[in-house]
Amino acid sequence: MIRENRAWLFILFSMAFVGCYATIAQVLIIREFLVVFFGSELCIGIILGTWLFGVASGAATGGRIAGRLKNHLSAFIIVLVLMCVILPLELVLIRVLRLILNVPAGQYIPMLSLLFSSICIITPFSFTIGLNFPIGCKVIRGFTRDSAADIGFVYILESIGSLIGGLLFTFVLITRFPPLTITLIFSCILFLNISLMLRFSKRGKSLVCLALFFIIFILLISGVANRVDNYFINVRWNSSNPDIKLLESIDSRYENIVVGVRDDQYSVFGNGQYNFAFPDEYENSQIAHLVMTQHPDPKRVLLIGGGMGGLIREMLKHPIKELDYIELDPALTESIKKYLPPDEKEALSDKRLTIFHADGRYYVKRAKGEKKYDLIFVNIPDPSTAFLNRFYTVQFFQEGNDILADNGVFAIDISSAVNYMGEEVGNYTGSIYQTLHNVFPHVIISPGQTNYYFASNSYDTATFDIQTLMKRYVERGIKSEYFSEYVFRTLLQPERVEFVANEIENRKGLRVNTDGKPVTYFFNLMLWDKLTGSKFGGILKWLKNSHVKTFLIPVFIFIVCRFAYVTVFRRGHDVQQRFNSIAAVATTGFAGMALEIILIFAFQNIYGYVYENIGLIIAVFMFGLALGGGISNRLILQIFATKTLSYRETPEEFGGQKEMDWIKIFIIIESVIVGFACIMPFILNHLSAMFFASEYLFMILVVITGVLVGLEFPIAGKLCLMRKGRAGTTAGTIDSADHTGAFIGALLTGVLFVPLFGISGSCVIIAVLNLMSLLLFLHLYYQKKKI
Repeated sequence: MIRENRAWLFILFSMAFVGCYATIAQVLIIREFLVVFFGSELCIGIILGTWLFGVASGAATGGRIAGRLKNHLSAFIIVLVLMCVILPLELVLIRVLRLILNVPAGQYIPMLSLLFSSICIITPFSFTIGLNFPIGCKVIRGFTRDSAADIGFVYILESIGSLIGGLLFTFVLITRFPPLTITLIFSCILFLNISLMLRFSKRGKSLVCLALFFIIFILLISGVANRVDNYFINVRWNSSNPDIKLLESIDSRYENIVVGVRDDQYSVFGNGQYNFAFPDEYENSQIAHLVMTQHPDPKRVLLIGGGMGGLIREMLKHPIKELDYIELDPALTESIKKYLPPDEKEALSDKRLTIFHADGRYYVKRAKGEKKYDLIFVNIPDPSTAFLNRFYTVQFFQEGNDILADNGVFAIDISSAVNYMGEEVGNYTGSIYQTLHNVFPHVIISPGQTNYYFASNSYDTATFDIQTLMKRYVERGIKSEYFSEYVFRTLLQPERVEFVANEIENRKGLRVNTDGKPVTYFFNLMLWDKLTGSKFGGILKWLKNSHVKTFLIPVFIFIVCRFAYVTVFRRGHDVQQRFNSIAAVATTGFAGMALEIILIFAFQNIYGYVYENIGLIIAVFMFGLALGGGISNRLILQIFATKTLSYRETPEEFGGQKEMDWIKIFIIIESVIVGFACIMPFILNHLSAMFFASEYLFMILVVITGVLVGLEFPIAGKLCLMRKGRAGTTAGTIDSADHTGAFIGALLTGVLFVPLFGISGSCVIIAVLNLMSLLLFLHLYYQKKKI
C-alpha cells in the first residue's frame, strides 16, 4: 500500500497540485482570451463551459481506461507531464489566434469561431485535468480502506489545491510574473516533485525529470522565458493593431494594459479594447464642454472613468471648485503618466482635482450622505460585461441620484448609430433610456455615433437649446483652441436631436435594466452577433422573448418520462440507484456553478468590483467544497469503522438498512439545495439593503454553496459502489457528471439565465433541476421501503 512508502507524500502533493495548477491555468486562459476578444466578458461563459466540457470528457475517458491500465502511477505521471507541456502551447495559440482565424484588425471574432477555437485550444489541457482524477483514485486505492472514501479524498485534495491556486494567483503571482513564466515556475515545482516521487517509489527514471527541472530553471533565471513571452505579446499585438507601435504591455490586477504610439499619438488599450488616445484635443474638448454646459453653474463634479489624456484638462477650464476623478486601476494611471504632454501633467496636479483609485460604484455607494455633486459624468465603455453593466442599471442610477444636488445632472454615454437604429441598436440604447427614465423625470439624448444621455430631476437644467448652451459657455470665459460656442450648432442639430428622441422614446417594449436582471448585457450579445455576422440572431430573438417556463417544461416532461420508463420496463434498483446518483451529481454540479456565478455577480452589484474580494469568493467556495467533501468522507469512514467489511462492499455485506440510510442522507442534501436556491434571491436582496455590515454574511453564503456541492460527491460515489461499481469507473463517471452539469450551468447562467430571467428566475431553474433529482430518489426510497 502507498501508506507504507514515503512516496505517498509526493503523490498526494501531486494530486493537490493538479487542482492548484488547474485553477491558475483557468485564470490565465481566460485573461489571454479576454485580450484577444477585446475584453468582452460574454466570451467567459463559453470559455468556462468549454473548460468544464474538457474536464468532463477527460474524467469519462479516464473512468473507462483506468481499470485496464497495469501501472497507474506511471500513467498518472505521464498525464502530469502532458499538463506541463500543453498549457504553454495553449497560451501561445491564443496569442496567435487572430492570425490563425484571419480576422481583420479591429474586428470582433464571431461567436461561432469563438466556440470552435475555444474547444480546439482549451479542451486538450482541461481533458488532462479530468483524465487524472480516476487514475489518481486508482493510484491511492486502499489509502482510506474504503473505495468511496478514496474518491472523496482525491476530490478534497484537488479542492484544497484549487483554493491555494486561487489565492496564490490573486495575491502573489498576477502582478509579479508574466503568464509563460508562471507556467514554467509550476512546471519546475512539478518536475522536482515527480523526481522525488520516483526516487522514493523506486520506479527509476527520476534523473530525467530532474534534468527537465534544471532545464526549465535555467530558462527562467536566464531571462529566455521572458523574451519568449514578450515575442508572442508582440505577435498578438500586431495581429490586432499592425499600424500602431507597441510601447509596453502590463498585466495589472484588473486587466491587460497596452500603450502604443502612431504619428506622435498615443493609444491606450484595456484587455485588447481601445480605451482612449492622446493627445486628442478635438474630441476631448467636444465631450468636456458638451457635458459641463448641461449644468448652469457646476461647482462639484464627479467623473467616473476615461479622464486621462485630455478630458480632465478641458473640464478644469470651467470655474469649478472640485473635480473628483474615479479610476479603478492605479497601474493605468502610472503607465501613461510618462507619455502625457506637459499641459496634461499640469492639469493632474491641479489642486481642484482629487484622484481616487476605487471602483466607481463602490465610491458612489459610500458617498451617500457625505457628498453632493452638481454634475456626475459616467465615462466608461459600453455594458458589454457584467462588471460594466452595473453602471447602467436602475439601482446605480438611483444611487447616483442620491448624491446629486437638487438641480444636479447625471450624464452617461453609450455607442449607437448615426442615421439608422435597427432592432438590435434600438433595444440596446433604448433600454438605457427606459432605465434612466425610471429614476429621473427629465432625460435628453444627443445624436451621433455615441449617444450622451443627460438626466435630471429638474426640467430647467439639462437642455439642448443651443442659445442657452452658448450663453453658459461664453459667460464662463473659457478659452479653448479646439472648441467654441458655435460647435454646439454642429453637435446638436435640431433635426438630428428630434430623430434620436423619436427613435428611442417611441420604441415599444423597452426593458428596464436592473442589477437582478441585466437585459442590456444580453442586448449587447445580440449586437455582437449582428456585427460579426454569426447568424445566431433568430435564436437570440427567440430567447429574448422566452420565459422561465420555457426551460422548466422540459424538466417536468423528463421526470414524467423517467417514472413511466422505470415503471413500464421494471428497471431494477441497481440501475435506478446508479442513474439517480449520476443525475443528482450533474444537477448539483449545475447548481454549484450557477450559484457561484450568481454570487460573484451579486457581489459586484452590492460591493463593487474589489478584485481581491472576488478572488476570495472563489477561494472560499473551494474551501466549502473541500469542507463538504471532508465531512462526507469522515461519515463514510466512521460507518466503515463500525462494521467489519471487505474492501469491496456489496449490498448484502453492508446491509440493506445502511443503504437506505445513505439514500436518506442524499435526500436531505438535495432538499437543502432546493430550499437554499429558493431563498437565495431574498437573502441577496436583504444583503443589498444592509450593504456595509453584510460582507461576512455574504462569504457564509459562498461557503454554504461549496459545502452542499462537496457533501454530495463522495456519497454519490458510495451509492454507485454499493451497486457493484468499480472504483476507477465510478470515479470517472461521477467526476464527468459533476463537470458536465457545471459546464451547462456556466454556459447558460452567465450568458442567458441571469440577463434574461434575473437572479430570481435563475434560482427557480436551479431549484427545479435539483427538485427533479430529489423526486427520483424519493421514488427509489419508497420502492425499496416496500420490499
